[in-house]
Amino acid sequence: MPYFKWVGVNAIGSTKRGKQVAHSSQDLSEQLLKQGIALLDCKTIHAPSFLWPVTAQVKGNLFQQKAKLLRAGLLLPHALTIVAQQSHNPIVYDILFNMSSDIQQGGSFAQSLEKCDKLCNQIVTVMLIAGDESGNLINAMENVALYFHKQHVFNKNIRAVLAMPLLTLLFFVGITCFIFVFIIPRFIDMFNSLQQELPPLTRFMIEVSEFIRSPSMIYLLGCSAIVIFIVYRYCATRNKKIWNNIIIKMPFLGSIIWQHQMSQALQALSLLVNSGMTLVTALAIIGKSVEHFLVKSQLLFLHDEVASGQLLSGAMSTASIFLPEIIALTHIGEETGTLGQSLESAASVYSDNLEVQLKRFIFFLQPAIIILLGLLVTTLIFAVYLPIMQLSYVI
Repeated sequence: MPYFKWVGVNAIGSTKRGKQVAHSSQDLSEQLLKQGIALLDCKTIHAPSFLWPVTAQVKGNLFQQKAKLLRAGLLLPHALTIVAQQSHNPIVYDILFNMSSDIQQGGSFAQSLEKCDKLCNQIVTVMLIAGDESGNLINAMENVALYFHKQHVFNKNIRAVLAMPLLTLLFFVGITCFIFVFIIPRFIDMFNSLQQELPPLTRFMIEVSEFIRSPSMIYLLGCSAIVIFIVYRYCATRNKKIWNNIIIKMPFLGSIIWQHQMSQALQALSLLVNSGMTLVTALAIIGKSVEHFLVKSQLLFLHDEVASGQLLSGAMSTASIFLPEIIALTHIGEETGTLGQSLESAASVYSDNLEVQLKRFIFFLQPAIIILLGLLVTTLIFAVYLPIMQLSYVI
C-alpha cells in the first residue's frame, strides 16, 4: 500500500503538510478534499512494516471504532472504509480496504476475515463469524475490542514492571564493559613498570580485559548468537514441545509464562462462551489456537472430558493443575448459568497471581544486579591496589 508525503492548502490559504496512506494520488486527493484540503504535491515514501506494528492497542481501537459505526447504522463495508481512512497505519489501511472491497464485490464476511491474519487470530475470527451469523456482530466486535484492550493493559503492566530491572541490567553491562575496555588498560602500563610479579587477581582482570578487547570476543559473541538462534528456531518451529518444557522448568520464568498463557486462554474461553458458543466447541477452538504445548494439552484434555459429559469444574479438578479458586469459580458459574463471567473472573485470578510473581521476581532481580555491580567494582579496586600494596611492602 503506497504511503504518501503530501503538501496541500486549506480554504483560508494556509499550507498543510502530512503523511497519509492511500491507494493512489487520486485517492489521496479525495481523502484530503473531505478534510477541506486541496492537494498541491505528493510523493511516495517507503514505509517499512516493522515501523507500523499492529499491536493489541491498535486492534482494540479498530474494533471499537467499527462497533460504534455499525451501531450508528452504517453498513459494514462503509464502516470498514471509514475506519481504514482514519487509520494512518498502511498495513491496517490495506487490510480494512481489501475487506471492504471483498464484501462489496459479493464475498462473505467469513472469507474476508480469513485473509487478515495480522488483525485477527483464530479465536477472534470465530467470535466475529459467530456474531455475524447470529446477527450480533456489533456485540461480537465490542467483545473483541475488550479482548484486545485487556491484552494491551496486561502488556503495558508487564513493560512497566520490567522497565527498571532492564535499565539496571543494561547499566550493569555498560559499566562492566567500560571498566574492562577503558579503565583496566590504563593500569596495564603502570603494572608493567613495577617489574614484579602481579597477584593472581590482577593478572586475571588483565587477561579478561585483553580478551574482551581482542577480535576473539567478537568471534565468540557471533558464534554464540548463531548457536542460540539455531537452537531457538529448531525448538520453536520444529519441536515446540522441547522448547516449552525447557521454558516451563526455568525458575520464576516458567511459572510466569504458565500464568500468562492460562490467563489468556480463560479470557478467550469466556468471550467465546459469552458470544453463545457451546463450551465443547470453544475449548476445541482455543486448544487448537494456543501455541504453548503444555497449555494446549490441558485444554484438549478438558475438551475431551467435557465432550464425554463431565462438567468443566470436574474436568479441572481431575487435571490437578488448576488452582482451587479457579475450580470453585467455574463450579459456581455452572450452577448459576454465568459460566462466561466466572471464567473471566478466573482469568483475572491468574492475571493477579502473575503480577504478584513478577513483583517478587523483580524484588530479587534488581538487588542482585546491584550487588553484582558492587562486587565487580570491589574486585577491580583490589586488583588495582594489590600490586601497589605489594610494592610498598618491598620498599
